[in-house]
Amino acid sequence: MLAILAGAGVLIYLWSQTGAHALAPSVAVQRFRQIERAGVRTVGPGPTQGVYLYRGSGTETISLPPKSQSEGPEIPGTVVDRPGGCFEFRLDYSDVHWQDWTYCMHRGSMVTTSKAGYYLWDFVVLSVNDTSTYTCSPAIVTIPADFVFHARHPVSCIGTNNHISTGSVHMDGTSTVLATKKLRVGSGMEPAVLVREDVAFSGGQHGSNDADTWFSVTTGLPLRGTWSTVVSTPSPVGTSTLHAHGEFDLTSLVPRH
Repeated sequence: MLAILAGAGVLIYLWSQTGAHALAPSVAVQRFRQIERAGVRTVGPGPTQGVYLYRGSGTETISLPPKSQSEGPEIPGTVVDRPGGCFEFRLDYSDVHWQDWTYCMHRGSMVTTSKAGYYLWDFVVLSVNDTSTYTCSPAIVTIPADFVFHARHPVSCIGTNNHISTGSVHMDGTSTVLATKKLRVGSGMEPAVLVREDVAFSGGQHGSNDADTWFSVTTGLPLRGTWSTVVSTPSPVGTSTLHAHGEFDLTSLVPRH
């Protein structure tokens, strides 16, 4: 009996200790340097390449098996130039959750051509990780060349998941410019535009994601944002629903290299 109780105690302790931790900026910088050494750098418009420092917080909870984990307070944001006048932007909300967007310039507008995301859940006796990738066609008009407040631009993306097999997932909704103003970033002020994206998921997964993001008008770099997600995923033992929300705020316009 004592051995059983001791084993249960160890399992409970390990369960409580596993989960998310803030990703150190130095880890993101090291990864960025490896990308540079790989020779993929292509000069293009947008923010300067490097690792930007954000502060933020958030919570992720799944219903089956029940578990929660946190985000931040350090959230590195990595910018890498891509061919064709594009740049890739990745936010590491923690060491087990990141999201990634590819932004391109097209006829004076900044558009989103693809998105990706990653989660890892550690349940002590096993772990589950999944990478979702979406291609958006036509590309989403994120920052239009001419601001028309409350004009809605369509969002239509198709994605898949790996390693969770869900089949195709459709992301449909709208992107809307809500406001402009100057935001304080560190010791300076940056002209910014607020964009709201509301989408619904259908197909292999069901749910929604709502995000409000302030972008730099000058470079397109995300400066500040809030987001909320509810996604249900089928599994052999039932449907597991993810509830997640978070916020991030850029602390400096000067990236680390």
